[in-house]
Amino acid sequence: MTIAVVNTKGGASKSTVAFQVAAASFLAKKQEVQLIEFDDENKDSETFSNSKIKSSQVEIGDGTDVDEVLKDTILVPKDKNIVIDVGGNKTTTIIIEGLKKTRLYRKIDLFIIPMSGGYQDLKNAEKTYEMIKSFGVPVIFALSRVRNPKRLQFQYGDFFRAFPEAEYLILTESDVVDLSRRNKKSIYEIAFDAEEKKILEEMLDEAFDDDDNRRIAQFSTLLQIYDECETYVEKILNPAFSVIEQKACNGKAS
Repeated sequence: MTIAVVNTKGGASKSTVAFQVAAASFLAKKQEVQLIEFDDENKDSETFSNSKIKSSQVEIGDGTDVDEVLKDTILVPKDKNIVIDVGGNKTTTIIIEGLKKTRLYRKIDLFIIPMSGGYQDLKNAEKTYEMIKSFGVPVIFALSRVRNPKRLQFQYGDFFRAFPEAEYLILTESDVVDLSRRNKKSIYEIAFDAEEKKILEEMLDEAFDDDDNRRIAQFSTLLQIYDECETYVEKILNPAFSVIEQKACNGKAS
């Protein structure tokens, strides 16, 4: 499967969605995945060096060689899973135009358009959708930085008015995202890292034995966030993985 995460706006949570959701969805299926970051500036691919998700960065520049770059990236053996994290602004336009010119959009199984809220995010999401809708490839939206899922219709009211029939997944705001960056692996991986959690439990035990309140507070907080990773997988990531799987599979069937 090949998934492309795109939005013409920078800072729309593309890299977070590409890594924590799109790429991690393959880990949940016990499959390998390669994450390709098309970006000349940001290097998120270097952040998660402890992850099973293999990441690399490809610079696009002025787009002169984009046709060959896309062929080298997308035309891989069929048993490879790829997530393409497309940088914002001109990079998005270059990549989408390259996909159109080479017809390689036909090798994409799913487009994900992330948003992080706000009027400008919506305008760019609409622009991105207009650029890719003629491809006939399934599209879902990723609504990130959700403060309260029960008030989603309020926070993302403009989105639901613009796209009343759209399929979407959500990502809530949480400290688990920061823990993921600190541990250099995905939230999904941390949730099942029993060994690391065991070490923290032992360090907390030692802090209690030493009556060291500073360390007690430190390790207690960390363990709480580790627990929250498990809840995040159950309540946020697993439903998101299901949306991706169903949309991609339905697209193939049609």
